[in-house]
Amino acid sequence: MLRSRASVALGMIFVAVVALLAWHLFGTSWSNHCDPGNKQFDLLRSDAVVSSHFSGELFVWENDGPDNSWLCSNPTLSVSHVGDSSTLFPEVKADMVDGHWTELAPMANENVAVYQKDTPTGVRLTAVVRSQPFWVEVDLGAPGLHPGENGFTGG
Repeated sequence: MLRSRASVALGMIFVAVVALLAWHLFGTSWSNHCDPGNKQFDLLRSDAVVSSHFSGELFVWENDGPDNSWLCSNPTLSVSHVGDSSTLFPEVKADMVDGHWTELAPMANENVAVYQKDTPTGVRLTAVVRSQPFWVEVDLGAPGLHPGENGFTGG
């Protein structure tokens, strides 16, 4: 009786692992239809603000968010400049403008700035710059491709 329970438990674990792997493999291959070749994500990665460095910066932390989902979500990229945020925040905002980003209406919170940029390919990128106590975070986003758009044209 103990052997049969153990074999059932092992069988259930095996099925769960196989199902989880299949879920992620299918999700990844499906997302390749959403953003073929990660074009939208590469627009974010290639922007000059991602590779910028500033005085007073101790190090940079990058958090990539390519579209790897079932729902064709928007690819994102977050860059955190760790250091003295009181000097970093104005420098990052100036770098955004130098990088041809347009600042949208000023926010009520003076520690947040919102930007957008139209690329030569016609894609509108968005960015939110936030000043935190020990870092300045730049959150970049590109629109995802949804059903009926480029990612679902076959093959």
